[in-house]
Amino acid sequence: TGYKLYKSVNNATDSFLDPNIDNSVDGTGGSTTGSTITNAQAANYAQQLLDAMNQNDFWLGYGTDEETILSVFKKISSADFIKIYNAFGNKDYNGYNSPPDNWLAYLDAYQPRNLVYWLKSELSSSDGEVYTLVKQIVEAAGFAF
Repeated sequence: TGYKLYKSVNNATDSFLDPNIDNSVDGTGGSTTGSTITNAQAANYAQQLLDAMNQNDFWLGYGTDEETILSVFKKISSADFIKIYNAFGNKDYNGYNSPPDNWLAYLDAYQPRNLVYWLKSELSSSDGEVYTLVKQIVEAAGFAF
């Protein structure tokens, strides 16, 4: 009886802490035919975009480095974006940036999100040129923005 009680409590706790919810669709992205960048360049751009969206200004708190995002998007096509999207994968996002990578992560709420989700959350029409260019390329790649 004690063992069964232990297993029930343990299974319930495991389900609560890690419910193993499948909420993403495999195979999104599209064709990279016509891409002008290598896979290594795509990974570099993906990291630059993540870093730009994780910018943390000491005085202002959370922020986004729109200049870096604009710089990347000025160099790429929609086929290049697909490569970058694939390299980016799904990164944990808490609504502002990546969650902290220390014990504070246990106090944060976050979910794995793809690059389009991050960009849509981090940019708005008030960002002007960067928003317009990102929207154009992301939509040309086959995503709604």
